[in-house]
Amino acid sequence: MIRIALVGCGTMGETHAHAYTSLEDAKVVAVCDIRSHHAEALASLLGCEAFTSYEEMNKKADYDVLDICLPTYLHCRYAIDAMKSGKHVFCEKPIALTLEDANRMVETAEENKVTFSVGHVLRFFPQYQTAADQIKAGRIGTPALLRTTRNQAFPGWSWENWYQDLEKSGGPEVDLAIHDYDWLLCNFGPVTRVYAKNLGPKHPEQMHTLAILRFASGAMAHVEASWALPKGIEFRTTFELVGTDGQLCYDSTRDCPLKTQLGSDEEVSLFYDNPLSEEMNPYRAELAAFLHAVEHKTEPVVTAAEAIAALHIALAAKESARSGKVVRL
Repeated sequence: MIRIALVGCGTMGETHAHAYTSLEDAKVVAVCDIRSHHAEALASLLGCEAFTSYEEMNKKADYDVLDICLPTYLHCRYAIDAMKSGKHVFCEKPIALTLEDANRMVETAEENKVTFSVGHVLRFFPQYQTAADQIKAGRIGTPALLRTTRNQAFPGWSWENWYQDLEKSGGPEVDLAIHDYDWLLCNFGPVTRVYAKNLGPKHPEQMHTLAILRFASGAMAHVEASWALPKGIEFRTTFELVGTDGQLCYDSTRDCPLKTQLGSDEEVSLFYDNPLSEEMNPYRAELAAFLHAVEHKTEPVVTAAEAIAALHIALAAKESARSGKVVRL
């Protein structure tokens, strides 16, 4: 049985906690949040101890894994402290706000011989897994043009509205588009150039970001992310992956969200229940994969190096939008 302590009892903390309850070999033994009512409510649900101080939890709770569901600007501090205590660490994405902090986290994990992974959960969504499988099988031929969108209303529900402070959240490039950067890197290989533009950079709640990526393979990707949908409009994510023999199309708002279209006019629609069943819950799948790596001392599905690569793209997009120039990697 792997014992987990969870720090951060907001939306993602609750999501992770519920996922752990369906895993047989995992038990959350402690939760921590400076908001006592959040910690106590989650502890009551899980039947574990609640803390409002991480330091106190670290002294009193006996656990193997620290699950970090805190605002991004706090990731590095808590991850490094836990690693130095010999704890394995699962950290929500993005890994950190800077490459320097991200590298420090990786180095500390290596020095203390602990398992470290980052929650790039998109890889565990069945729609994206199926698309990845079809790409690897050569179903659409050689990928050439890739388009992704990830658009939502501004997340104004966050603790102390930390998303609005770009020094704490990194903006939609680092917090939102990074989902797609990771998935694209995982499936299409390294990126050599990034060019990006932003709209509304002084007002995060009105911010759109658009990046064009050039891959070493020659393929190109158009990645759009927005925090600026009007309130009440449904969160929506899409992709179109065009290859030499066909294309894959996905739209999260459709009844049959994933389609394969081939040059021969053959079309295959793939349906997934919405919401997904517990067996298909991507958060459950990513945490199960991480705990398997901890137990068997194997490399995590999402490595820290891959999390750094996605952050590198996000920061390159920010720099390109700031400078108006192409950033070469």
